[in-house]
Amino acid sequence: MAGFLGTRAGLASDLNLLLQIVILIILFVGAKFGKTKTAESLKRHGRLMTVVVVLNAVGIVAVMLPSFASNFSAVLEEPLRIGFPLTSIHAFFGGVAEILGVMFVFKKFGNVRLWMRFTMVVWLIAIILGISFYLTYYVI
Repeated sequence: MAGFLGTRAGLASDLNLLLQIVILIILFVGAKFGKTKTAESLKRHGRLMTVVVVLNAVGIVAVMLPSFASNFSAVLEEPLRIGFPLTSIHAFFGGVAEILGVMFVFKKFGNVRLWMRFTMVVWLIAIILGISFYLTYYVI
C-alpha cells in the first residue's frame, strides 16, 4: 500500500517515520522533566521515557524487523552501497538504545545520570540514522 508522504515509501514506513518523530519529541520533553529533579517531574520523566520505549518497540516489531527480514537478501546483494552499512549501523544503535531503554524501565543501574545521557546520545544517533535510511531509500 502506498504511503501518504509523497515518497516511494509504503504506508507502514511513513507511519513509522511519523512515530519516530513523535518519539523524538517525547524524548526531549522527557529529558526536560528529568533535569528539573522534583519528585513530580521525575515521575513524569519516568512515565514519558517508558512510553518512548514501548512506542519504539512497537515500531521495531511492527515495521522495522519485518522490513529488514523481507529485504535482507537485497541488502546483502550490494554490500558496498550505502544501504548495507546504513542499515547495519542503524540497527546496531537502535538495538542498543532499545535494550538500554528497557533496562531503565525495569531497573536503575550504575551511575544513572551517565547511563541516561549515554542512552540519549545512542538513541539520537539511531533516530538520525533511521531518518537518513528513510531519505536514502524512499526520497533520494
